[in-house]
Amino acid sequence: METATIPCANLRHKGMYVLRDGDDADACYDAYDATVYWCTRTQKALGPDGKLVSHTACTHGRECCR
Repeated sequence: METATIPCANLRHKGMYVLRDGDDADACYDAYDATVYWCTRTQKALGPDGKLVSHTACTHGRECCR
């Protein structure tokens, strides 16, 4: 995982809700391509700006990211 990119606080995936060992800094990252991400603001796979959400797309700099 690239540690320089910090994901948006609104980004979620189901792996975040499973108990696991490891570094909490990686809680929003899942290396599998099939991971389904969603935005807590829209409750969909699209952010408030209408673009797809993912670990790489939802970073600070995107206008809806916080």
